[in-house]
Amino acid sequence: PRPVRIIAIGAGFAGLSMARAVNTGSLQNAAITVYEKNSDVGGTWYENRYPGCACDIPAPNYQFSWAPNPFWKSYYAKQEDILSYMRSVAEQHNLRRYVKTSHKITNASWIPEREVWQVTVTKTDGRDLVISSPGVTDGETSTTFVEECDILINCTGFFNHWKWPNVQDREQFGGRMLHSAAWPQDTDQDIKGKTVALIGNGSSGVQILPAILNDAEKVYIHIRSPTWVTTNFASKFAGPGGSNYDYSEEQKTAWAKDPDAYLRYRREIEQELNSRFGLYIDHSPEQKAAREYGIREMANKLGERQDLLQALLPDFAVGCRRPTPGNGYLEALTSPKVQVIWGTVEAFTEKGIRTLSGHETSDVDTIICATGFDLSCAPRFPINGLNGTNLQQLWNENPRSYLSVTAQDMPNYFGFLGPFSPLGHGSLVTSIEMVTKYITDFVNKLQTQNYSYCVPKAHIPAAYQRHALAWLNKTVWASNCSSTFKNGTAGGELNSLHPGSRINYFELLRTPRWEDFEWKSLCESEDLTFAWLANGLTYRERNPAD
Repeated sequence: PRPVRIIAIGAGFAGLSMARAVNTGSLQNAAITVYEKNSDVGGTWYENRYPGCACDIPAPNYQFSWAPNPFWKSYYAKQEDILSYMRSVAEQHNLRRYVKTSHKITNASWIPEREVWQVTVTKTDGRDLVISSPGVTDGETSTTFVEECDILINCTGFFNHWKWPNVQDREQFGGRMLHSAAWPQDTDQDIKGKTVALIGNGSSGVQILPAILNDAEKVYIHIRSPTWVTTNFASKFAGPGGSNYDYSEEQKTAWAKDPDAYLRYRREIEQELNSRFGLYIDHSPEQKAAREYGIREMANKLGERQDLLQALLPDFAVGCRRPTPGNGYLEALTSPKVQVIWGTVEAFTEKGIRTLSGHETSDVDTIICATGFDLSCAPRFPINGLNGTNLQQLWNENPRSYLSVTAQDMPNYFGFLGPFSPLGHGSLVTSIEMVTKYITDFVNKLQTQNYSYCVPKAHIPAAYQRHALAWLNKTVWASNCSSTFKNGTAGGELNSLHPGSRINYFELLRTPRWEDFEWKSLCESEDLTFAWLANGLTYRERNPAD
């Protein structure tokens, strides 16, 4: 195959997966550089380090199939254990040699005359950008340079662009203000024995409350919207009531000695994860059962505080927002140390928070904003393709893709978990592996059949978007709730879910539809149509090992 240069952006699960494709020879004659803005690999699991941070997908199924770890400490892994796993994968599979940390991409432009991507890279001062406020510039020691590549792969994902809540007078607060997605290392003194105000009851908020409750003197929790607080995914194999539990040393050793038994266990969990798709279909029997179960479980965990149940129960379907697993959260709400404050936060004050209804606290030492991320699909930097298209601008206005991987007017551009990807259920690591294989198929075709680039045909992304929205209209995701699937809005269009099950998505990726793409040949002359057949020999003939 002809040589290609690849730039991948981000060294989380997706970036490591692409590096492995080169390292193992799935991509031959390919050079890859993975640029990572932070000082280490890990992506989301490097950046999110707040108290209680954990994955709601079982650990045995939240890992690469090619790097199974039988030594997970618990059924649902904590952030530090997932990060440790990712670091060990990078080391053991010799992937760090492809990664350049403390390098941030600030611009990418397709150069049509030369049919390459020109990528602007800023080498930062080594400071972890995640713990700085959005918009803070790099230090004076940063340097900028330009690299070129044939293939550009965006591996940055969703959960990397946090935002302060849109609340006035943030600078007026006299204590310490923290954000769940930018958690510094030195926070013990800000929680222990202090009065804490926690804003938000989304995925991070429900994990933080029980994690800080023992240390804090008092906690005000500000809840704006009702939500379904559920058990974690695949709770069938979890502890009592869907709780987490630690694996015994005997169990871990047994799996290490018998990989086939460990694989069977993971398959059982995977089957459980995939069998729950029916609950996302509006008015289905599974949806009805999920609602009844959710009400019963929330009532049981709130005990005598049924007044909280009436306020917490949503009027929208289970799954309209991504379910909010929260082991210990509902029980924490009933603690005498916790005061629930309902309604929208209007302003910060010197000593606390004022809500729109007029409630005001005046004894707060620390505020924790568990207010999430900018979940638009738009890239965090300009990406300029054909016909003057800027993908950042296009997706800010109307996010659409083809199978969540390729984009309008973006030649030789691929991405992970873009618009209309299966974010609503199951392990994203499995999806990342499937997308990696899909991208690899495209790159192999470009290399072996003498194409300089491929790009979705002009009508394809819009047509796919129309199909997706029409299909998704029958799901609970389309019902009236404010959700991450609509970038935090209630009435907006869905932009981040596959129109079908994740198994359906995987099957689509297995057999690429080449006919949905324009393919630009390296050979303009008809006389050279079959130049891609080269010298009539194969690489394998020169390598007896193959």
